[in-house]
Amino acid sequence: MQIRCSICGNWDWIAREAWSECSHCRLLVRDVNDVGAVARDVVARLESGTVDLERDPADRWTLDPAGLRNAAWRFGFEVEPIAVTPDAVRFPPDDSPVRARSTPAASVPHQIGLGIMARPADAADITAIATEFRDDFSRIVVLLDGTADDAAALAARLPWISVLHHPLAGDFAAQRNRLQDAMQSRWVLQIDTDERPDAALLGALGWLVAAADRDGLRSLGLPRRNLVDGVQSASYPDIQYRLNRSDIRFAGRVHERPVVPFVESSLALAGALEHRLDGARVRERTRIYEAMSTGAGRPEDEALLLAPFDSAAVR
Repeated sequence: MQIRCSICGNWDWIAREAWSECSHCRLLVRDVNDVGAVARDVVARLESGTVDLERDPADRWTLDPAGLRNAAWRFGFEVEPIAVTPDAVRFPPDDSPVRARSTPAASVPHQIGLGIMARPADAADITAIATEFRDDFSRIVVLLDGTADDAAALAARLPWISVLHHPLAGDFAAQRNRLQDAMQSRWVLQIDTDERPDAALLGALGWLVAAADRDGLRSLGLPRRNLVDGVQSASYPDIQYRLNRSDIRFAGRVHERPVVPFVESSLALAGALEHRLDGARVRERTRIYEAMSTGAGRPEDEALLLAPFDSAAVR
C-alpha cells in the first residue's frame, strides 16, 4: 500500500539521501510512516504563530519556504516571511529552512471571474452552475463550442451571464486562452461543466488570491477530487492549474497547462474541485485524446481514474 502525503494527499515520494520528499507539496520526512504525526506537528507550529526551522528544526520533517506556504494554505493559514529583501522571492523553492510567521486565514471579498468551457449539449449543467454560483463570482462567462444561435439561446435562458461561441477545433489551450481574454477580471477560475468548486475552495478564494498577489504569484494549482460513477478515484490530488491571472496563457492542444515561471506558481490546497465522471466516459476520453495528439491518451491516467481511492493510505 502506498502511503499518501498528509499535507496534499499525493502518493509519489522521491528518495533524497536520508529523506523522502513529496513530489507535489515539497514536504520532506525521515519516514513516510510518520506523515500523520508530521502533519500534526506542522499544524501545531502554524498555530503557535511562528515556524522557524532554522533556529528550531524538526526531528522528523522539514519544509523549505515554498513548501511551508503549501502546507499553511492547506490547513487554513496565511504566512509572512520573517526576513526577506524587497526584490527577493518571498517563498522560494530553494531547500532552505523556512522562517515565517503565520496567522489563521479569514474570508475576504474578491472579484474573481468564473469561466466555463462547454458544448451546447451541456446546457443543463451550465444552468446549474450559473444558478448555484451566481453570487460567488464577479462575472460568469461561458465559451461554447457551438454556433451563434446556440449562444443566443443559452444567453436568453441565463441573462446574468455572458455567453460566447467559438469552435474548439481540437485545441483546448487555444479555447482556454479565448476564455481568459473574455473574462475582464484580474483573476479567473476556469472549470468544465462536470466540475464544481467545493465549499472550502469557495470560502478560500478571496484570501488565496490576495496572498498570491502579495507573493507575486500568477497561477495556482488546485486539487481535483475525481468521482467516477459516484466513487472517489485513486486519481488525487490531480492538480489542475485553473486559478490564474487573466493574462496567463495556456499551451498544449490536450492536457493544457499555463505558461508561467515556476516561482510565479504555487499549489493552493485549500479546498478542491469536484469532478464527476462515468467510467464509460473515462475510457472514451482516452481514445479521443489519443486521436487528437499521439501520446495524449495516457492509459495510466485511465487506470488511476478507474481505481478506487484507498483511504487506508492516508495517515
